[in-house]
Amino acid sequence: MNMPAEPSAGPGAYGPPPVMPQQPQAKKMSAGAKWAIGITIGVVVLIMGSCVLTGILFSSDGSSSLGYQDSVAVIYIDDAIAGTGAYVTPESVLDQLDQALDDPSVAAIVLRIDSPGGTVAASQEISMAVKRANMVKPVVASIGDMGASGAYMVASQCESIVAAPGSSVGSIGVIMTIPNVEGLLDTVGVEFTVLTTGEFKDTGSMYRSVTPTEAAMLEGQMEIAYNQFIADVAAGRGMAEDDVRELATGWVWLGTEAQELGLVDELGNYDDAIALAADLGGIEGDPYIVNYEYYDPFSGLIGSILGVVAESQSLDADAIERLGLMK
Repeated sequence: MNMPAEPSAGPGAYGPPPVMPQQPQAKKMSAGAKWAIGITIGVVVLIMGSCVLTGILFSSDGSSSLGYQDSVAVIYIDDAIAGTGAYVTPESVLDQLDQALDDPSVAAIVLRIDSPGGTVAASQEISMAVKRANMVKPVVASIGDMGASGAYMVASQCESIVAAPGSSVGSIGVIMTIPNVEGLLDTVGVEFTVLTTGEFKDTGSMYRSVTPTEAAMLEGQMEIAYNQFIADVAAGRGMAEDDVRELATGWVWLGTEAQELGLVDELGNYDDAIALAADLGGIEGDPYIVNYEYYDPFSGLIGSILGVVAESQSLDADAIERLGLMK
């Protein structure tokens, strides 16, 4: 009996071979991702390098091993001086002076002054701070266009004053202007009722004239501030008060005149003041220049909430006089 032949074991004898599952292919990294990783690594390396370099340059006592302690701090007084508003405030100047005194890299300080002056108390605050700072590190005043009134009071407390030949210097005196719109209000038929609990509470009101008694009292206070001004300048400049009083006429002197009168030490520009400060600070060669920033915590959002709009207003001559600024 013949049996049927078994199929050969050739290819396909048992059907198609099983299909093996394919392994997922690795995704290629995009060029953008490579750049992002590279930048991140670079920033980290840069930060670490900066930390290492800082440790190399500065010793534990804050001194520099490469001469970077030979710096001059420059502080700008380039607007009217007042306690509030968009002016040069005592807080801003005192903060920068403190930073300069605490900075071991700073050997001397330059006050770059271009100011018509300011209110009595604010100018005095800055003057006292400059006087104290000058006892620690030499402070030099560099007067640009103007260093007058309260700004000159500040300059007088420096170790030395440098001004240009045509700078406006001096204006030692006090002024107070009280506007009176009573006549205008009468013309347009406007009347104000003022209620006070003190006889002199509304002294200086623009809605009425000043009484003889009030005028005498205000003049007395101005005389006190005037004498304080003279005493401060005399002490700062090493002059006799009688000599300063002769110059305290409110007149503004040119730089050349001010030097002859003893109100200025040297004639020169900003670079000359920097060089003088460097010399007084014992710096050899050209100094490094350091500037500081002051952040006013009451500006920005808080100022907007409180409705403080004075920072956006310009300062005209009438506004200066209404604030009782020195002249």
